Amino acid sequence: MDIPFLPGYPPVQPGPLSRFLPPLEEGSTSRALETYGEAGEFILDPFGASPRLVVEAAQAGGAVLVAVNNPITRFVLQHTIQPFTLTELQTALARLAAAPKDGSRLEPFVLDLYRTECARCGASVIAESFIWDREIEGPTHKIYVCDRCNHAGESPTTEADWERASVHSRRGLQHALALEQVAPTGDPDRRHAETALSVYPGRTLYALITLLNKLEQLTLPQRLKAAGHALLLSASDAVNALWGYPEGRTRPRQLSASPRYREDNVWRALERAVGSWAIEDPGIELVEWQEDELPQPGIVAVYPGPIRDLVPKLKDREIRFLLTVLPRPNQAFWTLSALWAAWLWGKGAAAPIKVALRRRRYDWAWHAAALRTVMAGLQPVLDPEANILTFISEAEPGFMAAALTGFDSAGYRLEGRALRLDESQAVLRWSVADRPKSPQTHAQAQWRMSSAAIKALRDRGEPGPFSLLHAAAWCDLARERSLANLWTVEESHLLTSLGDTFEAAIADRETFIRLGEYVEPESGLYWLADPSEANPPLVDQVEMHVLEILRKETELTLVEIEERVSEMLPGLLTPERRLIHACVRSYAMQVPTEGYWRLRMEDDPESREEDCLEIRRLLGELGDRLGYIVQDEDFLNWVNEKGEVVYSFKVMETAAIGPWIEEGSEIPLTYVLPGGRASLVAEKMRRDPRLREWLQERGGVIKFRLVRRLVTEAGLSQENLPARLKIDPPEHHDPQLPLL
Repeated sequence: MDIPFLPGYPPVQPGPLSRFLPPLEEGSTSRALETYGEAGEFILDPFGASPRLVVEAAQAGGAVLVAVNNPITRFVLQHTIQPFTLTELQTALARLAAAPKDGSRLEPFVLDLYRTECARCGASVIAESFIWDREIEGPTHKIYVCDRCNHAGESPTTEADWERASVHSRRGLQHALALEQVAPTGDPDRRHAETALSVYPGRTLYALITLLNKLEQLTLPQRLKAAGHALLLSASDAVNALWGYPEGRTRPRQLSASPRYREDNVWRALERAVGSWAIEDPGIELVEWQEDELPQPGIVAVYPGPIRDLVPKLKDREIRFLLTVLPRPNQAFWTLSALWAAWLWGKGAAAPIKVALRRRRYDWAWHAAALRTVMAGLQPVLDPEANILTFISEAEPGFMAAALTGFDSAGYRLEGRALRLDESQAVLRWSVADRPKSPQTHAQAQWRMSSAAIKALRDRGEPGPFSLLHAAAWCDLARERSLANLWTVEESHLLTSLGDTFEAAIADRETFIRLGEYVEPESGLYWLADPSEANPPLVDQVEMHVLEILRKETELTLVEIEERVSEMLPGLLTPERRLIHACVRSYAMQVPTEGYWRLRMEDDPESREEDCLEIRRLLGELGDRLGYIVQDEDFLNWVNEKGEVVYSFKVMETAAIGPWIEEGSEIPLTYVLPGGRASLVAEKMRRDPRLREWLQERGGVIKFRLVRRLVTEAGLSQENLPARLKIDPPEHHDPQLPLL
């Protein structure tokens, strides 16, 4: 069931509305097609949640049909494939700036809404932002740059700032226009639209509606009008109260103002939006889907509606590859999408998603049911041997449970899984399945979940978080089609009841132990009460694989190394990117001008073998000099006159020190490693509290360079040796040791 993870790399340009769209990495989609697809394959994306997936699939030669019901996502997709030029965006902004307004131009009119005074010299300045406190309903601080005295930063607001902010209340003309555009008087959704508008400060809403109305009054070519819509769309996202201060919610999911939020200058947000939409042309074609016509390779055909309306228009059994990013429920995005679509293109454009105004929350049971409905409806047009590959780019436990339950109950069997924990990314592969097996009880499900969690920990050989055990347990049930049976009995209650069953399974202290004191089951790390059958720690497995790869291939990028490691460690063994990079940096150096990594000369096998032999020899000489009896076997032991082992050294070229932490020996063990392993040891200690505790209480790590220096230290003795061994710990990176 384990498949290799499909790594990519963070996008250079995230693109418009990136905080609401699935964070899919560049390169992941093309790797999926290389692994599971065929040249020129016809691909269906039923959810249309990720413009990046659609574009990359077409760039890789796929013929892509995508259903996109959300007009905002559809607009982003359209202008990702047919991007605006920088000139078009700048021209649209310039035309908007020059539009007449109250005897002046629109740009200074909007900027003047944010006028304030410099706290240092009193000069009139334009604020970049005001910081609001939701409880007191007013701005407490302002951020600006003063051209007169060069004062910049954050200063407390004044009474005049409060007065200017209160002039544009949420009950003014612009507020009424904004509301009327979405839900006219008498519309049953009007009160819901009113609630949605509350995330915009009064001054912000005044500026936005003024700009929107002025754009509609301008006589512009279609492309420039669309460019203006793009700028206003990004500005509408940038200036609402969902942006907390100082750090903010990077991916808000509920439509509620942050306790402290930024009221950004709307005109400055328009200026910043130019860079967001100036996207490189992907070199593919976009068409609107025509019935009875399949797209050609390199072309994206868009169906502007829900997949349920598209399915009846497709021929039976013609879909051989379904590739998609599963959408995550996001009440904030869908509600705002209804607002934005109505503002930009009118009530008719927002009608298909207007129902989003009414829904206040999307729970995981609702999402599982929605996925079930969609996927069950797709069965008539899927080839029985179809490849079905789904990315989950925010794979938290609730999302995984909803996805697995929804697909299983819709008639699909989980055939493959890969999970990268650090970035909550998952890849799930499915097949069209036959009928599920006989129903299971919760007691049987608990046993299976416990067994799957035990296996996951044994395979990784190290403590794991709740999300790992949860994924292992739910994937095992989906593989056996058990979730489908349970769903028929419990339906919407299944996720809650089965979640309780899983938590009861991992609460068994005869099987699992918790590392640390935590109340919530989702917190902390879990390990096995009996680790005797566990593999070597995953951190050590990753290190050895990375070293093997670097010694076989001379020039690789980080993504290429990630891909090879993922092939060696698939499924739930997929290591975190941070760990892979730590291993690479421990053994390799980057060629700056080329971007690839190459094994360092000193980590060549022959060189390291010579180093290890030299260090063993020096340790033997040092032990003799200090009056110990040296026993040079697997471990190099220093024995006192009583026959007691005082020091035990293990000279190693790698930092694969995990296997010894479960051993019962009371003799302190000191690992002697190359200096290049220091940061890797520190990373392993950060990940595994068992290793950290073991090294602090029963072990230690010293570097080759310290041994070489101790050999030259004239005043070294048995008495001061313990202190001298601690002067260059693994986390110490300064090449100059402390003064001897």
